[in-house]
Amino acid sequence: MYPTLPFGPLSLPTGPILILVGVLLGLELAGRYGRRLGLTTDDVWNTGLLALLGGLVVARLWNIVPFWKIYLAEPTLLLSLRPSGFVLLPGLIAALITGYLYLLRRALDPVRVAAALTVGAVAAGIILSGGAYLTGSLVGTRTAGPWALPYFGELRHPVAIYQAIGLWLLFALLWIASRRDQPGRTVLLAALGYSLIRLITDAFVDEAAHIAGFRLSQIGALIAALGVCWLLARTPQPPSQSAPVAEEASTPP
Repeated sequence: MYPTLPFGPLSLPTGPILILVGVLLGLELAGRYGRRLGLTTDDVWNTGLLALLGGLVVARLWNIVPFWKIYLAEPTLLLSLRPSGFVLLPGLIAALITGYLYLLRRALDPVRVAAALTVGAVAAGIILSGGAYLTGSLVGTRTAGPWALPYFGELRHPVAIYQAIGLWLLFALLWIASRRDQPGRTVLLAALGYSLIRLITDAFVDEAAHIAGFRLSQIGALIAALGVCWLLARTPQPPSQSAPVAEEASTPP
């Protein structure tokens, strides 16, 4: 695998570098998609950056406070960017609250901003999946297929690449086919697509958690996909633009 990337005389960690690239690419594409929805690029960027900053700070502090004696003895650990140094759920809640407060301050439509950021997040996921393959953080099951790639001396499913391909197709679909007058539907379609990608690709993840012989991640993905399908079915369709024309044409003079 490739835990570091060479840049001349420097060797930088692959994971953090690709996370940074993914975030920047995601925000850039989110800003461009947001212009379709009547948003400014600055508002999309500011919402995303503030949400990320608020989430990272809270996620880091949530990990530091219970172990403050350790960090007091070794202050340099405060600068550690290891994933284990962040607590996901509090950080996610803080990110949502921070982003929503900015939306209130700017009087922005939360659904339109959410649609733009969702499209950007799918694009960022392509880069992050590629990073998961390069760093070996997502290992596939063994296979003898011609598409197998070497992982730690064994031929395995490149499950991270499967996910990257699926996310790329989802991004293309959202960018081309999603309706600009229904930003909420764009969010739901992205959630459905991601759930289906995980439902399929998680079948090839090695050492996955099981319950009663079923993979937990696939159970969660299936439940999420069914829930999103139910929401999509209840989402009202916009009135057809051709209906009034047809009615007018059928009205006798």
